Amino acid sequence: MEIPYKVEYAYPPFTEETPGDSTECPSAWKHLPYLALPDGSHNFDEDTAYFHLPSLQDSSETIYGISCYRQIPLEKIINRTPDMTRSTIQKSVCVLSTLPLYGHIQVKMSLITHAYFEEGDFSKISLLHDTYHHLNSCLSSIDNISTSPHLFVGLSAVELVTRFRHKVLLLFKLMLLESKVLFFYSPVRPLCSTILTLLSLHPGLIENGLNKSVNINPTQVSIEAEDKVIASDEKPIPENNVENSVCEKFNEIIDDDTIQNNSFVSNIPRDPSMDSLNEAAMQYNMISIAQINSEDCGVPMSIFDNGNLCQPYSCLSYMDILTNPNVRGYVIGASNILFKQKKNLADVIVEIDEGKVEIENMELRRHLHLTTEDLRFADYLVRHVVQPDKEDVFLDGVGWEGGDEWIRAQFKAYLLSLLRTSLLNDGDPELNHFNPAFITAWQQTKNYQIWLNREHQAIMALEPCHPFAGQLSVADMKLRISHTMQSSRSGRKLNQAVQNTSRAVASTGKVVGGAISQARGAVTNWWSNLTTTQDLEDEKNTPVVQDI
Repeated sequence: MEIPYKVEYAYPPFTEETPGDSTECPSAWKHLPYLALPDGSHNFDEDTAYFHLPSLQDSSETIYGISCYRQIPLEKIINRTPDMTRSTIQKSVCVLSTLPLYGHIQVKMSLITHAYFEEGDFSKISLLHDTYHHLNSCLSSIDNISTSPHLFVGLSAVELVTRFRHKVLLLFKLMLLESKVLFFYSPVRPLCSTILTLLSLHPGLIENGLNKSVNINPTQVSIEAEDKVIASDEKPIPENNVENSVCEKFNEIIDDDTIQNNSFVSNIPRDPSMDSLNEAAMQYNMISIAQINSEDCGVPMSIFDNGNLCQPYSCLSYMDILTNPNVRGYVIGASNILFKQKKNLADVIVEIDEGKVEIENMELRRHLHLTTEDLRFADYLVRHVVQPDKEDVFLDGVGWEGGDEWIRAQFKAYLLSLLRTSLLNDGDPELNHFNPAFITAWQQTKNYQIWLNREHQAIMALEPCHPFAGQLSVADMKLRISHTMQSSRSGRKLNQAVQNTSRAVASTGKVVGGAISQARGAVTNWWSNLTTTQDLEDEKNTPVVQDI
C-alpha cells in the first residue's frame, strides 16, 4: 500500500463477482487500507496491526485482520514505478482470516513480509499466492481452536500484570460493563497485543467471543425478564456447608510484598508458617474453581455483540463507525492523538505506556472501585508474577505458577465466583465483597442478561462468595494505602513529595526544611481527603473512588 492508501493486489479476489484484476474494496471494507497501514507508521521501520472487519457473507460475523507493515529505502526497489517519488516506500502485507489466531499468523507473516521486501520487486506476486495456500493448509489442520497451542501466541498475561499490576483487575471488570474504552499507544503491535491479552483473561472470549465484535446492527435479544431471578428449584448452597465451600478455607490475609517500595509504609512482622498455610489453601481453592468447565457455566460472556464493538486497532477514518447511534460501547486501540482529543469519545482512556487508567465519569469510578477482597486477589496475582528473585528470563511466562496459563486460570476462577455470587438476592452481604455498585451496573448489561437466560447450571455447585473473603487485618490497610498511593492523583503527589524529601536528605546530609514542609503538607491533605472520602462512603454505604 502507499499514500494515498489503497489496495494494490488481493488474492484471491474479495468476492466471486470481483474481477481478477480489481482491487477496489467492498463498501463494508472501505476502512481496510487505513487499518492495514497504521497512523504514524512512517515513524517505524516495521509494525503489525490487528483489526476486525465484518464478513462479506454475513455482516454480523467477524473477519480477523493481521497486517505486517514495513518501509524500505527507495534505492532498494528493483522495479520502480512513476508514483514512487518519496525516499522510502511503505507497504503492508495483510491476511484476512476466519480464525482469531493473531500471533500465530503474525509470526508466519513477518517472515514472509521480510522476504518479500528484501527481494525489492513487488511485481512478483507468486510469493503471496504460495503464502495463501500454505496458511490455509496450516489453519485447516486445527481441529479445535480452543485447545490449540497457537491461540495465545504473542499474548503475554505476565507482561500485562507486570505493567498494570493491581489495575489489571479493574480493567478485567471494566470489560464486563460495556463502556466506551480507548487504549492508546504507539507503535501499534504492543497496543493490539495489550487489548487482546486483556480479553484473553476472560475464559473463551478470544476463541469464541469475538465472532460478532463488529456487529452494529441491533438485534432483539430474547430476554423474558431483565430482572429475572433464579428459578425456585435453584436453591442457594447453605453457607455452613464446609465441604463445598471454596471460601471458608481462606480466612487470613496474605501480606503485601509489593508495597515495600512505598517508603512511608512500615514493615509489619509476618509469620512465615502462617503465610505458607494460607498460600496453600488459597491455591487449592482457586485451582478447584478453575477446573470447572466454563461452558457448562454459560461462559464465555457475550460482551462484544449487539453494538458493543472490539477493534484492537482503529484508524482515524473509523470514527464514523464509533459515532454510529447503534454503537453502545467499544474497546478500541488507537495511536493517533486525535482519538484522545475527541470530546466524549471514551468513558475510559488507558495509557499503556504509563500503565495509567483515566476515568472521568464519577459513576463509572464508583462501579470500578476495588474492594478489600479484590485488592487481596490483585496482590496475590502481582506477588506471584513479579518475582524479584526470578533470574532465568528464558522461563518467564512458561511455568505454571505465575505464568500465562496460571494467570488465566486465576481470572477464570474469579469470574465464575463473581457470576455465582451475582445470583444472590439484593442486600446479601456477600455482594459487598465484589462491590454491589459494580454488580448492579453489570446486571443491566446485555452480556449479563444473555448469560442469565443461558444454561449455567454447573455454576450452582460453587459457594456464592469472593474467593478472597476473610477477616480484616493490618495487611489490608497496607493494601488500601498502596492502592491509593499508586492510583490517585493525591496519592501520587504524596509519593513524589516523600521521594523529594529522601533525595534532599541524601544529597545534603540533613533534612531540607522546604522538602519537609512539602511532604508534611502533602500527607495532611492526602489523609484529610482519604478520611473525608471514607466518611462519605459510610454515609452512602457505597464505595467511591476519587481517582483511578
